[in-house]
Amino acid sequence: MKKIFKNILNLALAMCIVLGMPISKSVAASDKIEDKKAIILILDEISLEDVLNSHTPNIDVLLENGAMGFMNIRARSSLSNRGSTYLSLGMGVRTLASTKGGLAFPRNQMYPLSDYSLVSEYVTVSDIYKLYTGKTPPDGEIINIAIRDIERTALDITPNNQVGLLGKIAKEKGLVTGVVGNSDLDVPAREITMLAMDENGIIPFGSIESDLLMTDANVLGGIKLNQERLLEEVERILPHVNMLFIDYGDTVRVQKTNRLTTDDIKEEQKIKAIERADSFLGQVMKKVDQEKTLFMVITPNPSKEVVNQGNFGLTPIIMSSANTEKGLLISNTTRREGLVTNFDFGPTILDFFGVAEPRSFIGEPMQVISNENPTEVLLRNQAQSLYLRKYRSVFHQAFIVLVGIALVGFYLPRFIKWKVLPNKILNYLSLTIMAVPLTMMTVSLFGYKYIGFDLFYVFGGAFIISYILNKIFNKKWITIATLGLTTSVFLLIDIFFVKKLMIISPLGSDAIAGGRFYGIGNDYMGILLGSTLLGFFSLFHLYKIKKPTMAVFITSYMILVIVGLSPFFGANMGGTLSAMLIALLILLIVFDKKFSFKKIMIIVIGVIVGILLLAALDVLFNPNPTHAGKALESLITGGFSKFFEIISYKLKQVFWNLINASWNVILFSQLILSILLYRWKSEILVKIRENYPNLFKGFIITLLGGIAIFLFNDTGTIGAALILNYLFIPLGVLMNDIVECNGEGRFHKFF
Repeated sequence: MKKIFKNILNLALAMCIVLGMPISKSVAASDKIEDKKAIILILDEISLEDVLNSHTPNIDVLLENGAMGFMNIRARSSLSNRGSTYLSLGMGVRTLASTKGGLAFPRNQMYPLSDYSLVSEYVTVSDIYKLYTGKTPPDGEIINIAIRDIERTALDITPNNQVGLLGKIAKEKGLVTGVVGNSDLDVPAREITMLAMDENGIIPFGSIESDLLMTDANVLGGIKLNQERLLEEVERILPHVNMLFIDYGDTVRVQKTNRLTTDDIKEEQKIKAIERADSFLGQVMKKVDQEKTLFMVITPNPSKEVVNQGNFGLTPIIMSSANTEKGLLISNTTRREGLVTNFDFGPTILDFFGVAEPRSFIGEPMQVISNENPTEVLLRNQAQSLYLRKYRSVFHQAFIVLVGIALVGFYLPRFIKWKVLPNKILNYLSLTIMAVPLTMMTVSLFGYKYIGFDLFYVFGGAFIISYILNKIFNKKWITIATLGLTTSVFLLIDIFFVKKLMIISPLGSDAIAGGRFYGIGNDYMGILLGSTLLGFFSLFHLYKIKKPTMAVFITSYMILVIVGLSPFFGANMGGTLSAMLIALLILLIVFDKKFSFKKIMIIVIGVIVGILLLAALDVLFNPNPTHAGKALESLITGGFSKFFEIISYKLKQVFWNLINASWNVILFSQLILSILLYRWKSEILVKIRENYPNLFKGFIITLLGGIAIFLFNDTGTIGAALILNYLFIPLGVLMNDIVECNGEGRFHKFF
């Protein structure tokens, strides 16, 4: 048995190393750093449709030799604090910015000493900086005087991170940053500086003052950027910098002043602002060697229109350089075509300059997948994400209602002697519930067009599957075993080969919210473990398999499950931890070993060692480590403070989900049922243990697995509820039939 385990593990690790190798094209080049430039144009608060509806010949040139996609720009703030997305881009982590983060000025500009109108004393920005920080500002043209408030606000939310990380690394590597433009209207709005500044709030070169603006009665707000002045400053700064950030704030000014106008005029004004920005971009493109320049067009915040549609997290991004081709952006952070994150922004720019900082950022450099129709793919993906965002809860609630009806139908008669539903309906209902994860995975193949059709497909299709299987097999537990193992195998095929169906399922992840972008989420993780246990132990019950054979079969399969959940494929560390614990529990329970403190400690230590080993292998052999490997690196470099930060964040997530997750009603019902059955129906449980020992072992392992999932996952509420479906639904079927057995002790004919 040990030899089998060893061969399977070696094969799995070899597959992980091969499949983990990078396959996409990076934007990095081999030119000298001093010969290269990165131009980042910021068009904030616009949508992909806004760009497509505008006449943008210069952006079109970039797209002919470049890639586009959506960037998840989520930060730790409400949509009203637009500065948080800028700070998150610069720090490479989702964080919260100070509301004063836009207060940046030229170092020698005069600044009021007090906001009190009767005091007219002015001092230089350098003096204000020294007053606020206690330090003389380092050399640099632009100073953000709110740096200490920015730092305090961000590090309260995301401790053990670095404010101004991108600017800091650029400075250390000999790269010079610069910034031009602003989003000023009534007050300074220079949040762009939080993206480009270093840890001291300093930007070496820049021009962000109000004299870049000009009045124009034909634009909303009455002011716009003066392109001549802006271009003069670009020409002045460009020879001295490697990275130039351009805030073309006219798009923001349109959004800020649109309340008194019609939607048509607002849209027209926004398109004109985009077209002015495109014209300016064309002038900048003439000032640089395009063969040695990386161009990026980004949108740190979504427009109000797309937010109202439900898209609060995805904005368009365009990237072009001599090394890119027409296509879609992707990164190892998302592993989804046409999707990257704000984590990837800093690493991409540094990668272009040949600067590798794997331990500084949690993101990865963006890469390009060749595609001749990227806009078509992006619009389709956006529609799909919006559909799931709108209707995900409908799918979940319908599933929850179905499970709730089954639990009431099976267990209420056990306590009040009142039969709610006929056994035939309950039997079909139980099989339908177990078939729903399969139909949830395949509903996306039809394109998510109509909620009515999709609901019919999911639940009607699950019923048809249960009906057909019930007609094919004359024994109920063969049907249950078939459903369980089919679900498990189907999930593993998707994890190892398809790598898509679970992600875009209603039980999958949310690209807009950005919790998970690839691998297996906690919903399907619970289903995978539950269906595996039910499928195997149902077979063990049917065919009276000997204990050593049982152990070999299920532990061999569990190794595949563990590898599938591991950082190399599923990237679900909580699931991997739970699966490893379940595998060890299987060996103990199958061989009827009694639990002791010593055995429990051995299991816990073994699981911890296994997890650390997987994370270490992820770091050592995976060119682009997943969250597990990066978490281990963070623990090594950050020490106990980083460990407690991770634990604190996970606990907050656990409590949030415990209060808000829709599956709580099912999990609480399952918890109450566990107590009631143990307290008042123990004689039935004893009878099941005596007459169905293998099934009972599977039920015990599933119960313990549910507890492990809840404890080891920040969103473990859903995963725990879903794995326990594979305990309480079949247990209900079993108890229903036991009650109907005759006085001689012979059980229902299906058995």
